[in-house]
Amino acid sequence: MKNSEKGEIQKWIKIWKQAGDSLESIRLEEPISPKYYSRNRSLLNEMLKYAFEHRTVRLSSGLVEQQKIFKRYFQNESRR
Repeated sequence: MKNSEKGEIQKWIKIWKQAGDSLESIRLEEPISPKYYSRNRSLLNEMLKYAFEHRTVRLSSGLVEQQKIFKRYFQNESRR
């Protein structure tokens, strides 16, 4: 690979890293902006409405399910 090609690749790596950093900054700052919810209220309401209408009722919590999985795992381990 020529030095000019390496330099070009390094230039693009630097540009994409800067773009990634900028996008990450936007991703973190946008939701805490005072105007975020007023600008996106209708979209957020639709998302919440969809989630409410398509919810599933669970008879146990995730913690109980996790405990069952751990119990089975450790019972199987003790048999080995």
